[in-house]
Amino acid sequence: MVKKLKYQDAVKKDECALITEIVCRRIAQPLAILAYKLGLTANFVTLVAGLCWIISTPLAVMAGYVFGSGRVGYGLSLWFLCGFLWNAGYLLDIADGSLARMTGSSSRRGFYLDYVFHLLFKPAFLLSIGIGLYLSYGGGVLFLVVATLTIPANWSASSSAVEHVLCEEMGKGKLPPSLLADSENFQAIWLGVTDINDSAQRKKLSAKSFLKALLAEILSYYGQFTFFSFTVLADIILWFSGFGRIVLPVTTISFLLISLFMIIRTPMRVWREYKRIALSDQVKPM
Repeated sequence: MVKKLKYQDAVKKDECALITEIVCRRIAQPLAILAYKLGLTANFVTLVAGLCWIISTPLAVMAGYVFGSGRVGYGLSLWFLCGFLWNAGYLLDIADGSLARMTGSSSRRGFYLDYVFHLLFKPAFLLSIGIGLYLSYGGGVLFLVVATLTIPANWSASSSAVEHVLCEEMGKGKLPPSLLADSENFQAIWLGVTDINDSAQRKKLSAKSFLKALLAEILSYYGQFTFFSFTVLADIILWFSGFGRIVLPVTTISFLLISLFMIIRTPMRVWREYKRIALSDQVKPM
């Protein structure tokens, strides 16, 4: 008997991404259903999503090289393909979780696969765009400098360091989980002191919190992939509308502004996560 998949079962109860909550999970739902009908597992969908992301990084470099060598049409086609892969990876990354929840096949190994692809791709995303722009322009050391700095500016590093410390301390028996469970700072320690991990439902309570969260997702992570696919599309339209002498202006400006925003905020993020881990130092054995 074929299981009837329900959208309500696909919804992630503690979803923190507004873009996912409002738009992308519904768009990804048909992909989850298609994967189920094809007999694909959630982990396989995760693998395909990760490969879409990973393949897009050298492709962005190649797009810049082809564009910069004068083969503009081919270069723009490759940039467009990058945008497609960014979105395909994002939607499939949502679909895998939806499929797992609807079929009751959620697992820690699936969570691991999902998370490891995030960590592999996040630092390479803006880096590959920066190198691609450098090659598109045929030079410009600023692109290389900014692109290089986006690697440590990626927000995953500081938060992952906290998780590593907590898990290692628990594994060594130095920090029994029961102590943290009883701590009044439980959520602050595990979910972070920032509101980026707050639930999407809470972010929608007011127009101010909604706009603030949406901007943070575009500038920091969740919405970057879709945002840059639109900048690439805008540049393609501009090029064929007669603005051919301007090299990818929308993507260029967006890359520099978003990258600089992340770079400037890096010390603040590290300090914020430092305060987060400091809360666990206050939890002492009885």
